[in-house]
Amino acid sequence: MDYLSLAGENLLFGFVITAVGFILGYLLYSRIVLRGISLKDALFEKDNFSAWIEFVGAFVFPVLFLSSKAVEGAADSNIWLDLANCTIYAVVFTLLRYLSGVIIGSLGRSDEHGRINTNNEVYVQHNTAASLFSVSLSIIFVSAIRFLNLAEGYVGASVYRILVVLVFTLAALIVYCLLLRRKTTLFKEIFLDNNPAAGLSLAGFVFAVEILLTNAAALQVDFDLPALAALSAVWLALLAVLSVLFKYILTRLIKIDIWKEVYEQNNIGAALGQCALYTGIALVLVNFVK
Repeated sequence: MDYLSLAGENLLFGFVITAVGFILGYLLYSRIVLRGISLKDALFEKDNFSAWIEFVGAFVFPVLFLSSKAVEGAADSNIWLDLANCTIYAVVFTLLRYLSGVIIGSLGRSDEHGRINTNNEVYVQHNTAASLFSVSLSIIFVSAIRFLNLAEGYVGASVYRILVVLVFTLAALIVYCLLLRRKTTLFKEIFLDNNPAAGLSLAGFVFAVEILLTNAAALQVDFDLPALAALSAVWLALLAVLSVLFKYILTRLIKIDIWKEVYEQNNIGAALGQCALYTGIALVLVNFVK
């Protein structure tokens, strides 16, 4: 009976905190991130597929995941700490989403619809590439925020873990964009050409990078910043080398230019193949260490 009582208590506390996190996240998302856009109209009246991708991939999954991270472990006297963590997760995630939209809007680039705005791209122009770009940003933000811990003795280490995730993610994205600049730019593909294959490929790459970085941080029993930075750098370097190698082998075998398929022919299937390649390599690297 004691086990059943404890399980029931854990379930009750977990459900309450997750519900609070989801409701708070929705209010912040609809009032701050969307800023006046009718989510109901976009999802159910206009059947906007891009809006559904944005809603599910950049709101529902991230908010539920962060809420679940806040209630990991047994329910105990730290129920208020769990609630505080959940609240801060939702607030920080919303602020990052909002600031990313402001930064993109401040770049000064325009298309035939005017200055680039993420919400306008997704909810007015039905730009699937932009919604996948939004999902990619959300994956990055969730990967960093998940390590935030307000418990005594954990704040410093959690901040360092967050910084490692953000810094190495930024480095990986810079390399990714530099490689594209030989023939095109990520901004052009996402917001000007509305290329969903480019957006999907980016999302797959980001997901693979975050698998490596979050596992590098989570594998440490005792926090060691130099060791974490070194493992993160080695894993990202191996991801780059192995990705290029396997793409070269695949190109030789089937005699297809994958870059041209994704960025010139907007081939979503080829982009999905790249996602599988990035993710597979990341999982292999993580499992080798485990």
